[in-house]
Amino acid sequence: MVRLLQAGIIAITTLAAAAPRLLATIWHRIVPPIPPRRRHDIALGGQPADPAMRMAIDAVEKVFVRDFKWSFRRLPVSKVGIDARAEILDSGRPTGKFLPLQIRSIPSWVEAGGDYIHRGERSHLDYWAKHLLPVCIVIADARSGIMRWQRADKGNCAETESGWEMVVPAANVLDANAKFCFDEAVASDQESLMRSAFALDRELMEEVQDQTTFFVWDEWGDTTAIFSNLQIYIGEDGRDEPDIRIDYLLRADNLHDVMTRLFPWATYSYAEPIKEYSEEVAVHVLEVELRPEAEAYLEAEDFLVAGYPDEEEPCAPESEGYVTAQEEEAFWRSRGVSRGHRNQDE
Repeated sequence: MVRLLQAGIIAITTLAAAAPRLLATIWHRIVPPIPPRRRHDIALGGQPADPAMRMAIDAVEKVFVRDFKWSFRRLPVSKVGIDARAEILDSGRPTGKFLPLQIRSIPSWVEAGGDYIHRGERSHLDYWAKHLLPVCIVIADARSGIMRWQRADKGNCAETESGWEMVVPAANVLDANAKFCFDEAVASDQESLMRSAFALDRELMEEVQDQTTFFVWDEWGDTTAIFSNLQIYIGEDGRDEPDIRIDYLLRADNLHDVMTRLFPWATYSYAEPIKEYSEEVAVHVLEVELRPEAEAYLEAEDFLVAGYPDEEEPCAPESEGYVTAQEEEAFWRSRGVSRGHRNQDE
């Protein structure tokens, strides 16, 4: 009886937790959300407030876009210390391979041609190691314009009382010649790529979760289509400006190839027909939701961070014919046999 009651309570709790999402889904089907109005004069999202930091990110972006011919995606202020991610392209096509970057601006180089000691937060390094993210640190010298880099794996880092530190060698100059070193640092197996994409976009996934979200892409006509100017709208407040804008310039046979490589955690559908402007650009408005696997990923991450819940040990069910010590003693007393006599017979 107690077990049935416990099962009933668990079932009721589960239904109560799922009810808001179920009601939201039903309402969403009855009253579809209105796609965002599109504007071209909006600023890039995720810009840091510090002018020196903006200049450093601008300088790093130029190297990856101009010299490496890769994409560069700036990220909003993050709890995990990632400022941007370089996205490796193959002849302009997305590969799904990402390189997370932590970018730091320093007022001037310590000494001409010398190494630099970079110090970071322990929580950042622990997160990167836990998710096998091949993070690179980039140091930008605001005075000379010189940029240097180093991989932030635990082999290059030494723990300190307040966090960790690592040497950024003077020889590791961030320029066109460094492209091979960065390419080699990124894993290419499918599982690692998926893990990196989920870990890097975890905060974006948390924003999208249970929110009406639209991705708006521009497609430029060419022998091979070019997809650019991604604008992301989260929520249903009807504003014109997107929450995030990413200046992509990607060659692909179709948009589905782009979405599955860059956002493997998302499932999408068209919110409205494809519109063409000036016979040059077509606009794709997609309604985006988390895949069930992404929902499970976020729940698992929350569980792992919170730790095992404080639960009482469950009681084992009594088997049929189970006799308690008191019942056994009463049985033998009814037959006039004492405990001492039974023990002697045994």
